[in-house]
Amino acid sequence: MHEKLKPFTIISNKYELESISKKILDSQEIEIISLDKVLDQHALKVLKTEKENAYKYIYENFINIFNYAEKVPEPKTKKIKFPLIIDKEKILEFSKKLDSKMKSISETMEKLKEEREKLEKEIEIFEKLKPIKLKIEDLKKLKFLKYTVGKISTMYYARFLESIKDRNILVINLAEDSDFTWLFIIYDSKIKIEKTLSIANFQEYIISNEYIGTPKEILWELYDKYRSLKYEIEMLKISLKKIFFENRRHIYKYFDYIFVLKNIYDLTHSMRFTENFFVISGWATEKIYSELLNYSKENEFVLLLDYSFNEKSPTLLRNNSFFKHFEFVVKMFGTPSSDEIDPTPIISILFLLFYGMMFGDAGQGMILSLFGFWIYKKKKNDLFYIIGASGISSVLFGILYGSFFGFENVIKPLWKRPMDNINYFLMLSIYFGIAILTAAMSLNIINKIKNKKNKELIFDPNGYAGISLYWILLGSIFYMIKNGVFPSISYFFIIFLITLIYIKSIIFEEGSLGEKIVQGFFELFEVMLGYLSNTLSFIRLGAFALNHAGLFLAFYMMSKMTNNSFLSFTILLLGNVLIIVLEGLVVFIQTLRLEYYEFFTRFFKGNGKEFNPIKYKF
Repeated sequence: MHEKLKPFTIISNKYELESISKKILDSQEIEIISLDKVLDQHALKVLKTEKENAYKYIYENFINIFNYAEKVPEPKTKKIKFPLIIDKEKILEFSKKLDSKMKSISETMEKLKEEREKLEKEIEIFEKLKPIKLKIEDLKKLKFLKYTVGKISTMYYARFLESIKDRNILVINLAEDSDFTWLFIIYDSKIKIEKTLSIANFQEYIISNEYIGTPKEILWELYDKYRSLKYEIEMLKISLKKIFFENRRHIYKYFDYIFVLKNIYDLTHSMRFTENFFVISGWATEKIYSELLNYSKENEFVLLLDYSFNEKSPTLLRNNSFFKHFEFVVKMFGTPSSDEIDPTPIISILFLLFYGMMFGDAGQGMILSLFGFWIYKKKKNDLFYIIGASGISSVLFGILYGSFFGFENVIKPLWKRPMDNINYFLMLSIYFGIAILTAAMSLNIINKIKNKKNKELIFDPNGYAGISLYWILLGSIFYMIKNGVFPSISYFFIIFLITLIYIKSIIFEEGSLGEKIVQGFFELFEVMLGYLSNTLSFIRLGAFALNHAGLFLAFYMMSKMTNNSFLSFTILLLGNVLIIVLEGLVVFIQTLRLEYYEFFTRFFKGNGKEFNPIKYKF
């Protein structure tokens, strides 16, 4: 359901700016709107805007300090009270000095990390070269031979060997991993192999002239240097944390002030100023509005106005913990406008009813429910909560159907089995469709009455004319089925109501008379077709219940055709897995279709703007 939001405009002395801004930020239930929507152009030209945030630089210093020490700031905003007196220059000097000191250490550490990364690459090369017993300096002295070290994609290796088999080139396979083969290649200095290597996408590694000794001896030196760098980096990390903890109390104390003030002066960008006063507007919940009203009554320098803005209120939905998760389904279609009914509770019940009816099985539903709630517990995603709840609905309908993992001889049905009562379930589905379409049109009528759209209400195909026509057609069809003749009295009412719906486009639509006449005809045709197709569309509720039972029956018959108990069990197991995954997904999609296309389109616009309260931001 919607929570009512109240528009407000505050005009106050600048001395109250920080106190009022703090109340707004602490509440987390106020959305600030641009004053362009509230004030006229003349007022906007006279009033000034705030462009700079005087606390931004200090705030960035503190964020750097926390980052250097690998700490996450957790400001205690509730502890900050206004009026607040702080020595801004003192805090600036403190943060600047500490930031500079820690930055110097951090930059040194980054240079060492770059050196460590370079060493890691060198170690990787010499680890591959370990089988080579020659000294590196001897390789450098070769006059008639050249060498290269590198790696080639394993998929190109065989092709590369084939391309050089007739040439005076020695290839030593040093090592292989999942993607690359490491090679040590020696060749006559007169041979040009650069092009061949390039075609094979060979990645060469250059060995520095500073290395002396065998690869194994060089590795000892590299590992010693690597460990030395590692410890040096760790010591610098510790020194950063040491500096942080030496100044921790001041850091946390000052940061709380600066964080709040930085957010307050970010908020001033949404305000307008005179020399002594400021103006701010927004939407607030009734509770917060009452608090602001009481504050304005207690303070003679604060004026609170509640005149309406030239826009709809944003949407704030307040559903209970169960229905809250189903807002996910509603918002996928659109956000309910503040002037239309929130369909979330109705959608929640219908979603579970549709899903359970189409996918009714106690065992499979239990697996689906456990899976959904398990993933929801880890990911906190409403989609998986809905899957879990749908699984519970499947269990309930499975008990009603007497179905447990597809078997219909395990539990006794509390209602009826779909496969034994095919006509009953198909007709029941149509009755469901009639009831749900009637409910959708009734909700549309309520929305129209709520918004005082009385003219549209009369002519709307989902209004008075539409619901009357729908039920007269239904009654006439049922009468004809029972008595074999269409009731003659219905013709007058049907023609009259069709005429009302037809002239809707002529009265309300834009365009020339000819265009509106043609458009009205096609709209009327679509409406009449929609009454039939939308009602019959609900047959899928019964059809999928039958399909669910029939699909398992097919797997059951396949399992009986085998003479192997293990193979029979495997077929039944895989059949249940396939039904849970594949049919569970298909039924989920069909449930959404019934709700979005057959139900929502008759009353729900979904063109609202979600309430976006201002909060503290890093």
